[in-house]
Amino acid sequence: PDCLRQARSDPGLIACIWRRWPRLRPMTSLLGNTATARFELPSTDSPWQVAFGAPSKLGRCLSPRTFLAFRVLLALFWTGITIWSMVDHKANDLETAPEFYIYLTNWSLLIEWFYLVSATFVTRMALRNPKRTALDGAPSKTPLFARITYAAQVETYVLSFFVFVLYWALVYDGGTIH
Repeated sequence: PDCLRQARSDPGLIACIWRRWPRLRPMTSLLGNTATARFELPSTDSPWQVAFGAPSKLGRCLSPRTFLAFRVLLALFWTGITIWSMVDHKANDLETAPEFYIYLTNWSLLIEWFYLVSATFVTRMALRNPKRTALDGAPSKTPLFARITYAAQVETYVLSFFVFVLYWALVYDGGTIH
């Protein structure tokens, strides 16, 4: 309650929210003042190289190199899908080619492509130097490109779900699938 009384432009509001509700730290750091709030990976006990350099529990049978190869193949596949979608849209009608960017489905396609390419890059960086530390020997802070990739991952999951729900709720009319 005390936090809500502070002005919205006050950077102390983010710090107050962090103290009162620690589970909101990732969300407030994305929205807040970067001088008072830093976006770090949720597992702060392990460096970013561990989070991006190895597969999750679902893919634990993969070695880190195989995981990287899988990411490369997925990024290349999605690049092909993105190019095909753009060419197909433009081939249908040259006058409406700029309309490609007004559809939420196409925006989600581009954001997913960005995530997959950046996740491949971050995985490569994590495998290239897995024990990167600061000058004092402490683990290095999460670099900007890893934070952007993590945010894009969250956006991709949410956006894909909403496109799925909106298509079946608003666009599909019970006939053939377009």
